[in-house]
Amino acid sequence: MANSPRGGEPVRTQGEGPATRPGREAVPAAGARTPLGEREAAAREGAPVGRRRRALWHTRNAGAATAGAVGSGIVLLARLVLTVAVLIALLIGLAIVLRDVDANASNSLVKGVHEGANCFAGAFTGLITFAGHPKRELTVDWGIALIVFLIAGAVIARIIGGVGRSGLRFERRHRAVPTH
Repeated sequence: MANSPRGGEPVRTQGEGPATRPGREAVPAAGARTPLGEREAAAREGAPVGRRRRALWHTRNAGAATAGAVGSGIVLLARLVLTVAVLIALLIGLAIVLRDVDANASNSLVKGVHEGANCFAGAFTGLITFAGHPKRELTVDWGIALIVFLIAGAVIARIIGGVGRSGLRFERRHRAVPTH
């Protein structure tokens, strides 16, 4: 041991002290990092070893973040379903208007709109019959199809969106609060 330059307590130099008594090896300080082999050797001898604890909040955050990411993707899917339902309803509505104003049926644009609307609303054609009024029959039948597509799209989007929003709520509730 060497004397302190200020004249107080003696200063320990490396190799001195209770950890280096004859017959014992030096044990690293609690905060010192040692290679894995030295840690294992110290642990076998029963010496205290500064172990790293696995931070539980890292895995908790990972799970919560995953649930949130999946939830936001599902909410996006719900919006997509509703958008497709609205676009189909707009196509059917446009076909109804074009039929009611007697648009030129040989025009390729009008023909394309009618064929597209018939693809989605064709099953509703002939649902209601009016004697002598074929335009009114088509208007009512395809109008019912338009309403059915809007309602079905909204219901399906709400169900899907509920699942996605529950994932987002899970993320907010289970995200660990960082302690600084």
